[in-house]
Order: sequence, then C-alpha cells, then structure tokens
Amino acid sequence: MRLLEYFVHFRLTLVFSVFSIFTFLTGFGQNTQAHDSLYPARIYDFSIINGRNLFTIRQINTNYVSTNRILARLINKKTSKVDRFLQFGISFLGIAVTHEEGHRSILTDLEIGSVSQPFSIFKGVAYVKGVTDETLIDLRNNNLDDYVRLHTAGLESDYAILTRTETLLAFGEDNFENLGIDYLTRKASLIGYYLTNLIPGLFSKMEEEENELERDIVGHDLFGAIKNLHRPSIEFYRYTNFDDLTKDERKFARTVGWLSILNLINPMLLGKNNFKVSQNLKVNAGLGYTMAPFGGFLDENFWFNFKNKYRIHFYLRQFHNKDNLFFGTGIKLFNHSLFTDKIILNSELHFWNQPENLDFFTSISKSGVGGVLNVGYSILNSLENTSNLYLNLGLSQKTQGFLPEYASLDNRTMLNLGFSLVW
Repeated sequence: MRLLEYFVHFRLTLVFSVFSIFTFLTGFGQNTQAHDSLYPARIYDFSIINGRNLFTIRQINTNYVSTNRILARLINKKTSKVDRFLQFGISFLGIAVTHEEGHRSILTDLEIGSVSQPFSIFKGVAYVKGVTDETLIDLRNNNLDDYVRLHTAGLESDYAILTRTETLLAFGEDNFENLGIDYLTRKASLIGYYLTNLIPGLFSKMEEEENELERDIVGHDLFGAIKNLHRPSIEFYRYTNFDDLTKDERKFARTVGWLSILNLINPMLLGKNNFKVSQNLKVNAGLGYTMAPFGGFLDENFWFNFKNKYRIHFYLRQFHNKDNLFFGTGIKLFNHSLFTDKIILNSELHFWNQPENLDFFTSISKSGVGGVLNVGYSILNSLENTSNLYLNLGLSQKTQGFLPEYASLDNRTMLNLGFSLVW
C-alpha cells in the first residue's frame, strides 16, 4: 500500500508540476490581455512534501486552491456564457474531492489504508471506504479524538479552504471574478451540511451496505461525531441518523447548527474584499465556525494589508467542548518579499488552550503552540520577466493538540517542500 501511495502521489505531483511549468514556459503572462493587466502578478503555491505522509489535508488544500485559481483565470480570459457553468462544475467536483480527502488524510496519518471515492457523489453520497469495522472499533476504543476527527475532517477541510480564499481576496492576491463561484459554492456547502442539524429532513436516512468494505467510514459526519463525543462506549455502528441521537445530543447538534450560520458574517459574501482605512492600510474582518475533535471552534479573522508589503492575517479563536470555552490566537505573515523580490517569506505562529487530552467533558485546559516558516527563492524567470518560478523550503512544528489542516494531533515536526508560480 505504501508503494502504491508513493506511485499515485508521484503521478499527481507530476501533473501539478507539468501544468504549472507549462503555464510558465508558454508565456501566458507574456501576452496579457486587458483583463489581466488590471491586476498585479499573482502567486500560486504547490506542495510536494508536507511531513512524512503523502497527501496531507494541508497539501491537498494548497494544491487544489492554486489549480482552481489558474483554471478560473484561464476560463475568464475570454468571456463566454458557459464560463460560470464551467467554473461551478469544477467547484462542485472540487468540493467533493477535497472534502473526502480531508477524511482520508486522517486515516493515512494513522497508517490506515482506505479508498477515497469522491465522484460517487453522482450516486448521492461521496465515500471514503475500504476500512473494516474492526479497525474503526479499535480506533474509537483507543484513540477517540482521532476517531471523532475522522468525522469532522471533511468540514475542517472545507472551512480551511474558505479561510485561504478569504485571505487571497483580502490581500488582493486574486479577485472575486476568479474565486467567487468556488467561494460561494463551498460556503453554501459547508453551511448546508450544518443545517441538517437544524432540519434533519435535508438528509435522508442511510443504511449500511452488506459488505463492510463498501461502507463509508463514518456516514453522516455531524451526527456520527456528536454521538461518539457523548457516548463513546455505545455499541458500534457507522451510519448515525438524527433519530439515533439522544435528547442531549440533539440539543448539541442544534447549537452547532446555529453556530455555523456565523460563517455568513463576512463582507466578502457581498463582494467587499477590504476596506481602505488610509492611503497605506486596507483591512477586513469576518467570522467562521466549524467542528473540532472535542467540540468546535469560532474564529474572528482580521486581515491587515499595509502598503501591500506587510500582509497580516490575525485571528482570535474560541474552542468549546460540551460546556466549556478555551481560547487561542494566531498570526500569519503572507507572501512577504524579504530583502529582495527573489525571496518570499510565509510564516505562522499559533497559540492555544484546549481541553486536556482533547476531552469532550473536561473543564481542565492544556496549552499548545505551533509555527511555520517557509522561504521561497526564485529559480527561473521568463524572458520578459513577467513570471517567476520559486522553490519553497520550510519547516512546521506543533505541540500536541488540534490545529486545523494539520492531520496529526500529536507533537510533530514536518519538512515542507514545494514551488510557487508567479504569473
């Protein structure tokens, strides 16, 4: 299985690389139309290595966002009545892929083999399958926080991509014409899934397939997560329906559903990417919510763009389990030219208090920190110097605890390797 994963990873990485380098060498940036001339060169990041495992949630999200941006930009270079339908189709399939890959990446980090089948969405439900009941029972009994996260990781991936998109819009790294359809479609998908907690009729009951290897690993993400948070010792079954929840669990489900509506509080949904405070400063802000392995978290996001040189994303975060709040914060420096345009710096620093042992019931907290330092160096320029190719090298470190887009809940140090196309 490991050899097969490396083979598949190599092929997809090769596709990403060839596509991006082809874009660079054929000089899409050399013959820019008026549509492109309105905007500065943009940076498209691709991840090749992100720690010891292949296809991490962070890696998939990075590569999807950049590929989707390039495709949208190429589609929009020439106006056509089918452009919007084509972009929507790409986004619809993209949500299925990245959502299921979010689930699958947790299993891969735990060295559990699985098969992601996002395109089964055409049959009504996208699946990750190929895992036995015995394996899942063992995971639940011995590693409950990862088992619950296995349920919530798809929505975590959706949420992380939305935050990435909002950051790109706030800092003028891309425009709403290119990102708007994917952004609105994914936002509707995220909130729509949570609304099944408020309107259970939106989601039909699921019956488990006779062959356990053909079953989805978790069924309904939210109902399953909530049931296992409240009753981790209940007799095992995968597909949890709303009727299976207790009165207390339904109350928690409704709370989570109402909190998800806070994702609508963002000026970007109205096409307002930022607000000009002064000649040198542009800002924006928004709220966001999704579930976590021990409950959920609410973000207050703030974006500051100073002179288009210092672009900072700052957030305040409130984690919650069943009855308690815990607090975190973080700051990110985005695409900063360091000393010269040949060097691009991206860095992050995170701090959090979370429930001890990521427990759903405890009021005791435990602190954690995480950080990222990635440096890109220009290795190839086009003849007209309208596009560049950067090699990215960096390091990520986090202590034990939950940090969105990091597949492992353990203490982990990771090497990052990738490239950026500037076009």
